[in-house]
Amino acid sequence: MIELVFGGAASGKSEFAEREALQCRKPFYYLATMRHGSSSGEQRIAKHVARRDGSPFVTLEKPVAIGELAGKVKDGTVLLECLTNLAANELFDNGDVFNREHEEEVYQRICKDLDILASASDSLIVVSGDVFRDGVRYAKESEAYMRLLSRLNTYLSDKADRVYEMVYACPRRLR
Repeated sequence: MIELVFGGAASGKSEFAEREALQCRKPFYYLATMRHGSSSGEQRIAKHVARRDGSPFVTLEKPVAIGELAGKVKDGTVLLECLTNLAANELFDNGDVFNREHEEEVYQRICKDLDILASASDSLIVVSGDVFRDGVRYAKESEAYMRLLSRLNTYLSDKADRVYEMVYACPRRLR
């Protein structure tokens, strides 16, 4: 089973996805993709860790190449938090980020890794951001990132058994 939960910043998507995951088959894996380093990132990481305190999730931190974890998550439920970070990590991990061929390579690699995790696990629940609605034109780096994330969200929504959009902590089921 594949489930996609997307929404804007602070929309409640992570909390909802965690509740969804806990309704699935054990063991529960929380695949964290945010890189450590910035103070704001550390605050977000701490908030998510505190919320999961005492929960049955086993946390696996992997900011790139998530398919490598397939052997560790066999037959369990994987909550991928989040595709938004993963896409940025993969795209900006290489100095050649603005080459369209690199964008395509990153897209193909992430899709393959998502397929590997979906095949290895009983359930894959993916949290992703909605960063497309402000209508602002951005620098080519940001536009490349937004294009990649849009394609990944579309890829997952096509494969997903369930798709939810979170708006003000209210889930709206789209599929």
